[in-house]
Amino acid sequence: MEYDDIIVGGGSAGAVLAARLSEEPVRRVLLLEAGPDYATMESTPDDLQDGWHMSLRAHDWGLTAEAVPGRVIPYPRGRVIGGSSAVNATIALRGVPADYDEWAALGNDEWSWAKVLPYFRRLEDDPEGASELHGRGGPVTICRWRPDELIPVQRAFFEVCRRLGFPEVIDHNHPEAAGVGPFPQNRRGRLRLSTAIAYLLPARHRPNLIIRPHCLVNRVLVAGDRAVGVDIAGEGQPEQVRGRRITLAAGAIGSPAILLRSGIGPTAAVAGLGIEPVADLPGVGAGLADHPVTRLLLVPKPGSCDPGTPLAQVVVRYTAPGSGEFNDMQQVMFSHVDVAGIGGRQAVTAVGTPLAIGLPVALERPHTRGLLELVSTDPYVPPRIQLNFADDPQDLRRLMAGTRLAWQIAHQPEIARHMRQVALLSEETISSDDALASYVRATVSTQFHPCGTARMGLADDPMAVVDQHCQVRAVQNLHVVDASVMPTIPRANINLTCIMIGEHVAEWMRDGAADKPG
Repeated sequence: MEYDDIIVGGGSAGAVLAARLSEEPVRRVLLLEAGPDYATMESTPDDLQDGWHMSLRAHDWGLTAEAVPGRVIPYPRGRVIGGSSAVNATIALRGVPADYDEWAALGNDEWSWAKVLPYFRRLEDDPEGASELHGRGGPVTICRWRPDELIPVQRAFFEVCRRLGFPEVIDHNHPEAAGVGPFPQNRRGRLRLSTAIAYLLPARHRPNLIIRPHCLVNRVLVAGDRAVGVDIAGEGQPEQVRGRRITLAAGAIGSPAILLRSGIGPTAAVAGLGIEPVADLPGVGAGLADHPVTRLLLVPKPGSCDPGTPLAQVVVRYTAPGSGEFNDMQQVMFSHVDVAGIGGRQAVTAVGTPLAIGLPVALERPHTRGLLELVSTDPYVPPRIQLNFADDPQDLRRLMAGTRLAWQIAHQPEIARHMRQVALLSEETISSDDALASYVRATVSTQFHPCGTARMGLADDPMAVVDQHCQVRAVQNLHVVDASVMPTIPRANINLTCIMIGEHVAEWMRDGAADKPG
């Protein structure tokens, strides 16, 4: 059987595409997912329903990445229908208008703030936000914590940030919002509204939508200059599935890896692995962006750290001292951190507690870029991921300033009463630029937001992999629709942007615009 659309990856963007495209009854849509599928709410495991906590183990790819040269960290990504939207912290931030106007300025005029706002509005049901900025009745319910819902450590964080001069923010998705206030989240009560629940669950009755889990796609099948299907890896003879249009939505790690195994990427790298080159696109795997994050870990007093409480309720977004980039920093209070989960048993010994309170410090406008490379043609062998965090001097400077602010916050009376001490840091380290730089390099990790590994751009941009309609250069009928295509990283957790990308491209695909060059 030949499908009209084959979508590889049922995550934040892929599930949206499958749901929207299958609204047309005559369109035959196949959604392939490497992980499991839970077709009902009753069969969906608790870790995927719990919008108060992340799930970093039960439904994970088990990837690792080199944060800085010589230091490898876990690199969690959701391996399940819903992708990382099914395992994340349900943070529903958009970024700022300048993020999307920057995309447009790079030659992608269909991605300006004015043109993406309707799709942010379309995806959401936000009864609290201003109507000209927020949608009503969309698939994804957006909610914010009320003041009376804040647990003590979160209330303390909010009060300290206010006293330190940060303005109170009611709606962090307002274009001009900066300061401290409740996270917008894609949840209903405690239920995480992943794209599996918000988009696919209402679409599963459609006979023209086929969802196949446990299908790891090896490569795209190309005949001449056209994509005609995909190879599904498996024991014995691989299975081939044919389609009129192929869309990779396997995420910023999965999609470029599939392109490379298909011979689409830097010719020298592809040929060096014994793969026959199909299209020379040097931008595949290059330009990997992520938000670097370092953190303070606070050893809690008894009763101050309960893993049954919400992970994060409040965020402060601000501009780093000396920076000209609005809202380039983000700080959060994590009510509980599984120390072994982020650093192993040795970390528990070093920190002095298995459960800590966290103060993550995230850089939202990093200058450094990383790289994704294949090390094998075997789809079961993960790619090499190099992040190069804190490599840029300005990135390091801003992370250091953010760490000093977090130290100041931690020692305010409202928070100090909840902790015994700050682990691994001292006043001496905080006071020394050299010592603090070493601390940042030793602790910097990921905010779980990889993007940019198959970015969109103009035809004369040698590093652009797709055009602004997300069609792959030099290969007809092949698209990439996920975080890979972002030309720059938004100043926010990127999940809502991925959903918006799915909504935006789905409309083009339905009217045929996505298949036109440009």
